[in-house]
Amino acid sequence: MTLDVAKPSDPEGLTIEAWAQGYMVGSLIIMACVAVANMRRHVLLHKLIVIELLFGTLHGTFIFTNPPVYNWYLSTTAIFLNISWSLHNVIAWMKNKPFLGKKASLFYIGTVILVQPYWVLEITANFLYFSGKSRLFTHTRPYEALCRDPWWVFTVLSLFWNIKSKYEFGYWELIRVSPRFGVLLGAMIVSIGFIIVDILSVTHVIGGKSLPDGINPFWKLAFVFKCLSDTMVLDDFKVALDRLKHYKMQRMGSVLSDGLRGDFMDVEQARKRKDENALNNQLALQEASSISRDFSQVQTKDSANPRGEETEFLDLEAALRMDDSVDPRDKSSGSGG
Repeated sequence: MTLDVAKPSDPEGLTIEAWAQGYMVGSLIIMACVAVANMRRHVLLHKLIVIELLFGTLHGTFIFTNPPVYNWYLSTTAIFLNISWSLHNVIAWMKNKPFLGKKASLFYIGTVILVQPYWVLEITANFLYFSGKSRLFTHTRPYEALCRDPWWVFTVLSLFWNIKSKYEFGYWELIRVSPRFGVLLGAMIVSIGFIIVDILSVTHVIGGKSLPDGINPFWKLAFVFKCLSDTMVLDDFKVALDRLKHYKMQRMGSVLSDGLRGDFMDVEQARKRKDENALNNQLALQEASSISRDFSQVQTKDSANPRGEETEFLDLEAALRMDDSVDPRDKSSGSGG
């Protein structure tokens, strides 16, 4: 049976697909540039994040091709996309691993490995479907979310739980002090929202005439926000949160003598005021020291010349006064020789 699987031809479907691919590619390229600019060369986690972004970018370019190139190019780039999805779960495991026990960590990464045969089947079904040979892809596609997203949902819930239970600050306090973490948490929530919409769309809970047949931009939006979560904080979550906790303790310790406590912002403002006062005191001490030094020099000069004899340090005004005090007759007699 030959299937008629072709590039979208109706204006609505073509516009939605082109917009979704352009949005995904542009977002991933920008995030890849940011990740490269902030990555540390010898950190494996940072390299995996960059690879995840680059692999995901390739699948956003098949809209430029036409059949028959369109069919095999779409299926080929889908291989890199599926690798990127699995790599995202590995990255999530590496970031969440410090919060997990040994058994939980092994179960996490073990189940990620166990679902890889599904992705081999999905890639095969994708090739067969877009080659017009089999409809197997229509049966495997609804299970993508089940083999792709549970680990990410667990990671998000784990992070929120550990922030609440293991650190001495609330969510709003954390967001005020670190907007980067605020973007991270927000991107996580939005990604899960689009995952839910994608599942409802694929299972035809929502759909009908709301979208052209075969067009689904929701997984692309979910993928972009997942990658944004990886890019905002390149290190693992525990390292990032421990840095913020250390920052809070350091700032609080610097103002304990003033009896000040509160959230990060209060402590930071108090620290700035304390630094300004210290700077003003230092300037006052320098000015007092300069005055004292000048006074000491004057006393030294007076003690070295008690009779008021002429010295080479006489200023211009004193010299003029001395010239005025000379008797004119002494001047004329002196000149007459």
